Amino acid sequence: MKLSRILILLLLAFSWIMLPFAGWRSIKRFSPAAMFMGVFLLIEDLIAEKLKWWVIYPNLSKKLRGMIPFAIGPFFTGSIFILKLTYGRFFMFFLLNLAVDTFFVYPFYSWFKKLGVWRLVRMNQLQLLSLFLTKSVLMYGFHHFFISRRESGK
Repeated sequence: MKLSRILILLLLAFSWIMLPFAGWRSIKRFSPAAMFMGVFLLIEDLIAEKLKWWVIYPNLSKKLRGMIPFAIGPFFTGSIFILKLTYGRFFMFFLLNLAVDTFFVYPFYSWFKKLGVWRLVRMNQLQLLSLFLTKSVLMYGFHHFFISRRESGK
């Protein structure tokens, strides 16, 4: 098995091992927003493939695209942790996302590019950071809307 596949599987496993530390109540509360973002990421990946924004090299199988482990691993669990730590304080939410996304887009991206996991094609790192921050604001808005609808239904 290629190193890039092993790395993605380890990242996926680590994400799910860490998830219980968020607490089951937080997992239940923030899962809808995290699932929304996961579906959004998969749709975005289909668009990105057609527009050649980036390339993710290791597909885990013929039917399991390269973005799926990221969507159900670090993005899902990271969304739950970030919402748990900052929901209700949008400025803190935005700053934490800025820090995490900057780390992912700059040092983490460079490392993954060297290891042959993925690379940007028609998008630069600043554009990717902007895309990540836009998605985080969208997720926050989705969760706020979801919570307000659920509470008004009681």
